[in-house]
Amino acid sequence: MVKHVIAEPEIQRQVQDEKAVLAEIYRGKARRIVESIGEEDIAKASLQQKSISSGVLLDKSLLLTGDIPPIRVEILLQAVDAIRAQREQENARFRAEFAAAHTLPAPGNEQAQ
Repeated sequence: MVKHVIAEPEIQRQVQDEKAVLAEIYRGKARRIVESIGEEDIAKASLQQKSISSGVLLDKSLLLTGDIPPIRVEILLQAVDAIRAQREQENARFRAEFAAAHTLPAPGNEQAQ
């Protein structure tokens, strides 16, 4: 039922209107925050805060100017698959090493201590 209600044109128009209002509010707040950052604020920030802030601000700048290169999802997925395969190989090796180092004698073959 919710799916059908959300699909109604009037609801879609209301959602789009609300998104536009919120986007404008967020844009205004973001502008005020960025403009309020002064040299003293930057000087007081930790290296981590500066690094994160510069990365976020640069990313946003590139997005706004259209200079950001497209992200190829299939390349990211290939990288994730490669990392997953490597971890699985390492886990299998660790399990084998652990099993070899901790082998228990077969039942009936225990040696008296």
